[in-house]
Amino acid sequence: MESLCVQEHEQISAFKFADDGTIKVTGRDLNECLYYLEIALDSIGGWTSKWRMVINCNTNKTEVICFSCKDIAAVPTTFQLCGNTIQLTDSSKVLGITIDRRLNYRQHSQNVLNNLMYRWVCISRYTNRNWGLNQRVLVRLTKTVIFSCLFYGSLIWQNNTNLVQLNKFWYKVAKSAVGAVFNIQQAIAEAILGVPPLSVTGRILAVKHYLKALSNTDDIHKRFLLNEVTSKNPVVLSHMKDIIRFIKWKHEYNPGFTSPSDTELLNNGFGMEDLFKLTKRTCHYSRGLIDKFTELLWQESIKNQLQLEGWPIIPRVSLSPLPLPHGTSREQEVLIMSLLYKNNLLNSFLSRLDRTRWNSSLCSCGCEDQTVIHLLTRCLLIEDTIRDQASYLLTTGNEVNMEKLDDLGPVAALLKRPQFHGSVSFACS
Repeated sequence: MESLCVQEHEQISAFKFADDGTIKVTGRDLNECLYYLEIALDSIGGWTSKWRMVINCNTNKTEVICFSCKDIAAVPTTFQLCGNTIQLTDSSKVLGITIDRRLNYRQHSQNVLNNLMYRWVCISRYTNRNWGLNQRVLVRLTKTVIFSCLFYGSLIWQNNTNLVQLNKFWYKVAKSAVGAVFNIQQAIAEAILGVPPLSVTGRILAVKHYLKALSNTDDIHKRFLLNEVTSKNPVVLSHMKDIIRFIKWKHEYNPGFTSPSDTELLNNGFGMEDLFKLTKRTCHYSRGLIDKFTELLWQESIKNQLQLEGWPIIPRVSLSPLPLPHGTSREQEVLIMSLLYKNNLLNSFLSRLDRTRWNSSLCSCGCEDQTVIHLLTRCLLIEDTIRDQASYLLTTGNEVNMEKLDDLGPVAALLKRPQFHGSVSFACS
C-alpha cells in the first residue's frame, strides 16, 4: 500500500493489518481532501487492475468516511473505485471498532454494551444467590468473557461519557456476583470481589501499552506518542503521567529494575521528554509489578471516594480472591460476603428500610441491635467457640497478629482478608 501513492504525497497515509487496509487523506480544506482522495482511489484501482485483484466494494467492506468536516452536505455521497461504487457513511467498523464521523464512539460503546448484556444473560442462567456458580468462578468468567470484550481497543474509544452506561452494567454484574439483595456500594462490591474499577483497569492497560511502545527504539507507535506529546494531546498526557509515576514507583520499589543511565535521569528531575530516552530494561514490567501498581491506584481511588462520603477507615484493597474454604456452597458464601457491607439482611438495616415490615432492630436473642459485630461477638445464639474466635480478631483490629490466626478455624481464614478489617465496622455502624 505504501508503494502506491503514499511516498509521493505526504497528505496520504496507509495503514494495514493482515488482510485489512485503510487509506487516510488529509487536507487544509474539503476540496484538497477530495483531490488527494481521487489520486489514492485511482492509484489503488490501477494497481489492482495490473495484478488482477478484485476489491470487495460492498457495504461494510469498502467505505468512505469523513472526519472534522464543517459542511458534510458538500461531501459527495458516492465514489468510484475499480468501476464500482463505494458509499459515504457516517460510521465504519475497522478491526472490530466502530468509528463514527464525530469520533465520539458512542455507537461502538452501545454495540459493546449490547454484546456484554447478552454474554451476562448467558452466564447468569447458571447462578443466583442460593445456588450455582460461586464467586471465584464468576470473577474468572467476568475477566475472561466480559472484560475481554469491554477493554478491546479501550485506549481508542473509552472515555468518561462512554463509561457511564458501561459502569451501570458492571455494577449489576458485581452486585449479582456478591449476591446482594439490596443496593450495595460499588466500591465495596469491587473490594469484596477483588476486581478494580473499570477506570483503574483502563489506566493500567494504557500504561502497559505505552511501555511496550516506548521500549522499542524505532516504532511507529513511539513516533506517534512523541507527536501527540509535542502537540499536548490531553488524553495522551494523562496516560504519560501514569507512566512517569509507574517508572518512579518501580525504581523506589526495586532500584535494580532500572538501568544506570535511566537512574541518572530519575535522580535529575525526570520529565515528560525523558520517557522517550528510557531503555528497554526500565520499560520492562512483570505481572507482579503491574498487580502491585494496580492495587496502589485502586487504593487511592477508593480512598478519595470513601473519604468524601465520611468513612473514618478505608478498606484495604487486594486483587486476591476471598479465601473461602473449598466446598463452600453458593448460599453460604453469599451470607459470608453480606457481613462485609451495610445493606444486608440483618435487622439493624431492615428496620431502617421499612418499619412497617421490620418494626425492631433487635436481634433474636433480645439483647441488642442485630449487627455484624453483635452476631460475631456477643449474640447468645452463636456458639461460644465461633464467638470467641471472632471476638479476638475484631478487638485486635487492624494490628491483628496474622501469625496467630492459623489455628482459629474458618472464621479466621475469612477475616485474614485485608478488606474485612475495615469493612466490617462500617457494616454495623
